[in-house]
Amino acid sequence: MRKILLGVTMAALAVALMAPLAAFAQGPTSAPNQGSNDQTPTYTCSVKSGGTPTITADQAKAAALAANPGATAASVGLDDENGCLVYGVQLSSGADVKVDAGNGQVVHTDAAGPETGAGVEGGTVQAPETGD
Repeated sequence: MRKILLGVTMAALAVALMAPLAAFAQGPTSAPNQGSNDQTPTYTCSVKSGGTPTITADQAKAAALAANPGATAASVGLDDENGCLVYGVQLSSGADVKVDAGNGQVVHTDAAGPETGAGVEGGTVQAPETGD
């Protein structure tokens, strides 16, 4: 009877130890990529890279400013973003607004980060330090 009980215990222990090893042998799983710098656009662009924009830089600037009341445009430039032709409009707040170069729609806004020195950190507005 002891031999049977010992055999069953050993078999259960072997199964318990083999399950994690089997999972490890399969390699990493594809979990959601949280916090990564994934550059896949979440929009469908109307003009692909190498195409010709159908709106002007001024129209792109107007669209970016309309979506960000109170801001002013620091610069506007034509960019290739992941295979899409967009205007990048840099705002006085430090935000970078992407405007589709074909239809003038704002497709993405990157909030200003700490590297801009614009008082915005990680998309959250920070009060300026008073130096007290």
